[in-house]
Amino acid sequence: MKTWLQGFGRLRAAALVVGALPLAALPVLGTVWLWQNSQILVWVGVAVLAAMIGLGLNQLAVRREQAALPESGTAPAEHWTPRANECWQRVENLAESVTPDDYPLSDGAALMRLARDVLNLAADHFHPGARQPLLEMTVPHTLAVIERAARELRGDIAEHIPFSHRLSLGDMARVGRWRDWYRRNEVWIRTGRALLAPQSAVVAELRRIVSNQTLQHGSRQVQTWLLREYVRKLGFHAIELYGGFARIDERVELDSATPASRRDAETTGDEASAEPLRWLVAGRSNAGKSSLINALFDDLVAAVDLLPDSTSDIQAFRLEKADNDRILIFDTPGTDTALEPALVKLLESTDMLLWVSAANRADRRDERQALDRLRGKLTAPDRIPPPVLVVMTHIDRLRPLREWDPPYRLQPPDRPKGEQIVAAAESLARDLAVPAEDIVPVCLRSGDIWNVDDALWTVLIARQDASRRVRLLRCLKARRREENWSLLARQLRQSGRLLGRTVRAALGRDAAP
Repeated sequence: MKTWLQGFGRLRAAALVVGALPLAALPVLGTVWLWQNSQILVWVGVAVLAAMIGLGLNQLAVRREQAALPESGTAPAEHWTPRANECWQRVENLAESVTPDDYPLSDGAALMRLARDVLNLAADHFHPGARQPLLEMTVPHTLAVIERAARELRGDIAEHIPFSHRLSLGDMARVGRWRDWYRRNEVWIRTGRALLAPQSAVVAELRRIVSNQTLQHGSRQVQTWLLREYVRKLGFHAIELYGGFARIDERVELDSATPASRRDAETTGDEASAEPLRWLVAGRSNAGKSSLINALFDDLVAAVDLLPDSTSDIQAFRLEKADNDRILIFDTPGTDTALEPALVKLLESTDMLLWVSAANRADRRDERQALDRLRGKLTAPDRIPPPVLVVMTHIDRLRPLREWDPPYRLQPPDRPKGEQIVAAAESLARDLAVPAEDIVPVCLRSGDIWNVDDALWTVLIARQDASRRVRLLRCLKARRREENWSLLARQLRQSGRLLGRTVRAALGRDAAP
């Protein structure tokens, strides 16, 4: 205080006090005038009414502010596995439980503790057996995640905090010091005001109540939103880091063609600029797999034969439909042949499985076992299970055998043939342990194709979003493998150059006289 007076000047300070005396006397004189004219109670009533109106307006402002606050911009990524989504739910629960009272935004130490809690949550979830799960991360990926989290949080603060682009850290520190000083001396300030100017004290107290309600409600809403978004962003990037989803270099588009698709493109003549969806058609021999592909393409592209093993190897066909993703459909031999190991290998890059089953065959024990083996491969913990759709073929061979006059109404069935189709679908659902809504009955007989364009394509399009999620994770794994090999190659080259310079320098010193 003495330093401030010396800098400001004692005479200037005295002049300021003397000049403010008339203004400071106004509340006292006004109180005396109100008392002398018996208007003090009227004034108090008006003040109370104004305070009540102010509180009502404040409540309205709070509701509008709550409605105006944006929804959380941080959501789980589409390429996350079920295990990652479980971790995200834990992050969401933590975000909903934190409050500015427990973690004030002005308390850096508290925010650091909260950040550590979030990181520990993700680390323990993905590395439960590690002695120090928090350290189960690489340095480059950690730095990349910190950079992205800071960039996103910077955008949120700049967009939602008024004047944040004009306030420096020094300004915020000075405001914090003045606020702390006022809090320490608030009791004395309010007591002195009450003694010197009772009317002014009443006005100030009413104003403080209303303004504190307004500021605290509004500030609390914004602070709570920022605090919870802070937890969600930290949690998102912690899951990316500890779950193995983070990439160091994001300049390459995630859904660009993978090496496997580029190799397949050489067969199909595709440009392979973007990664296609990969759908696998499987089932036992003579179930109608090749006929299904021909029906999907509305063209004769796959070899069709009544003899077993008409498809001697796995074949890929490119399919492009308007307003849909590019699709590679793989025709496979029957699961009852010796090529099942190759089929299992192909499942690693499958975004949807179309299982083809004949409606007129009741011997499904081996078929169920084959499908269970494939489903077991599809439900690995480090992948998103691709959707499985069962296409029930040969419905034209159901009783009555001689009746085939589509279209048939199936919900509810209106003719005996429709009743048999529905009964066969229910039986197939039980035998293969699949939901009834995942079974689509079709007829693939040449010249009598039915229910492909209407029902089957409708269901396929409805499941495309799930298929795209599988593709994203598959592309991410491919990008990570490419990134690892590329980084290793660059590191080896740099190490070789450094070693070469070191050897040449050593030889030069030895050769010098």
